[in-house]
Amino acid sequence: MSDIFSEVDEEVRKDKSVELWNKYGKLIIGGSILIVVATASVVGWKNYQLQEAQTQGSQFRDAVTLAGENKFDDAAAQFGMLAKEGSAGYQALASLRQADAYIKSGKGPEALAIYDAIGKNTDIDQEFTALARIMAAFYLLNNSTTEEVRTRLAGLEGPDSIWSATAKELLALADLKDGNIEKARTAFKALSEEAGIPQGIKARAEQVLAALK
Repeated sequence: MSDIFSEVDEEVRKDKSVELWNKYGKLIIGGSILIVVATASVVGWKNYQLQEAQTQGSQFRDAVTLAGENKFDDAAAQFGMLAKEGSAGYQALASLRQADAYIKSGKGPEALAIYDAIGKNTDIDQEFTALARIMAAFYLLNNSTTEEVRTRLAGLEGPDSIWSATAKELLALADLKDGNIEKARTAFKALSEEAGIPQGIKARAEQVLAALK
């Protein structure tokens, strides 16, 4: 009899987890993506200043404009050209933006291939390889298994990682999606209390904790 009650309790917790994921998961991911893209732009701008490549800068801005006009296929093509022919300062950033344009045009698998390629490229700055793995995890959280998410994030949650807080948030979301509510609660509580965590992530963690009560 106790086994039956345990199974029912497990199903109730899973249902609650799915409900919370549907309510908060995509909202959190959306907010996190804005932070990641903004940070990527800063990193890219630093590289642009170092390269002082005016022609490529103009091409990059044109591609950004196309994306802003929802011409994602055209933007992806423009970013792709820079990713192949641009200077070292533009290649990784252009590849990331190309992947983002692919996702917005409904070509997720193509975007994931780019993210994975960047994530494994040892010839570019570590900030970009780590960011590519983070963005791959964002995509996979809604489009694949949480095991795939954790594979992309392995090691990025450590104290030496520039994306540590974001990786921890994604791992907590993966726990929530899996139905591991207590594990997710512990992770979000740590994010809400840990020193050095960006305020946006703290706020989202507190929001989920309130819902989990």
